[in-house]
Amino acid sequence: MTERDALDAFDAGLVTEVAGDRDIDPDRLATLARTHQSNVRDLPGVDDIVYEWRTQFHQDPLLARTTAAYYLALPGHVWDEFADDIGASDAERAALVALHGRQTRIDADGVGADTARLETSEPVVLTRP
Repeated sequence: MTERDALDAFDAGLVTEVAGDRDIDPDRLATLARTHQSNVRDLPGVDDIVYEWRTQFHQDPLLARTTAAYYLALPGHVWDEFADDIGASDAERAALVALHGRQTRIDADGVGADTARLETSEPVVLTRP
């Protein structure tokens, strides 16, 4: 079975759009987004980390799940760890969060995600392998 591309959960052109809004190089943002997705796939795995977060946090972070992606609302410290792990600056971290937030809002109606929870959490979209 062939794995989905790491950025399959994101609309075509969205990385470039968010990068332009944030004055970030689009290739750099794409690389960071791809590295983030790949790192989650490699350790501990997409399904495993979602399970871990669902049992670890007081409020279940899962907003929606499809065959292609998970949509989550997580505490900010999770993004702090991701950003540190992939060497993202503060501006790049903000652009990544914006990318994930915009995709979650684009897909919300179709996947049944309650985006109101993003007022107190940060979005994470994980492409399922």
